[in-house]
Amino acid sequence: MTTTDAFFDTIDSKLKSKKFSDCTFPIFRGHANGSYKLQPTLQRVYAKTGKDLETLENNLYCDFRSLVGPRIHFSSSWETLFAMRHEGVPTRLLDWTENLGTALFFAFDAPAVQDPHIWILNPYALNKKAVRAETLQNPEEDFKKDYQSTYASRCNDKSIVIHKLPVAIYPNRSNDRIFAQRGLFTIHGSDERALEDIYPDCVERINITKPLLPKLQKLLSTFGINKYSVYPDFQGLCDYLKQQYSY
Repeated sequence: MTTTDAFFDTIDSKLKSKKFSDCTFPIFRGHANGSYKLQPTLQRVYAKTGKDLETLENNLYCDFRSLVGPRIHFSSSWETLFAMRHEGVPTRLLDWTENLGTALFFAFDAPAVQDPHIWILNPYALNKKAVRAETLQNPEEDFKKDYQSTYASRCNDKSIVIHKLPVAIYPNRSNDRIFAQRGLFTIHGSDERALEDIYPDCVERINITKPLLPKLQKLLSTFGINKYSVYPDFQGLCDYLKQQYSY
């Protein structure tokens, strides 16, 4: 693929395939490195250390809540988790977006871009397999327990069911970055395999060839997708201005 027309035709053909035949709402994710798997940071990075991930996760959550202090009020443990992810704290969440342009932005947004690609996920097929649900899950309404009790607590309450498999969730978009990025997540359970290894029939990967990079980047710029549109805060604004003026 060397033309943008061919690239978007490929995406269109994937979305018309049997794998996405029941999908009215595909979601996307961009990777800037060809070796990246569909695993959340908590699993991808810390699993290699041999540390107890459940204890580490609980400590990260509790420290984040404590150190944020009274400056920011989170309405629920789930809202806290979403804020943690979008501020770069390792969590069991994996970011997705309903906006293909945003996914492409993240495929290029790295100091060194090597074999970039995007993933397309059928979240309905995923949830049918994982939790026998027909829709994306809103954890604050569809899960019986709060986040900490469901995933990050070491308590011995036998009524708490730790989800084993990845689940596609639709968060309340109270966070500015989630809202700007039209973000969604998969939340990953005790099965630490990459999503594409657990459910290969729910995802498609599309590689971005080297000749396409400048063409797609120019297209995104024309559409107004940039550092500031994706990160609508002071840091995003500063990064956007530095990029605009080749700093």
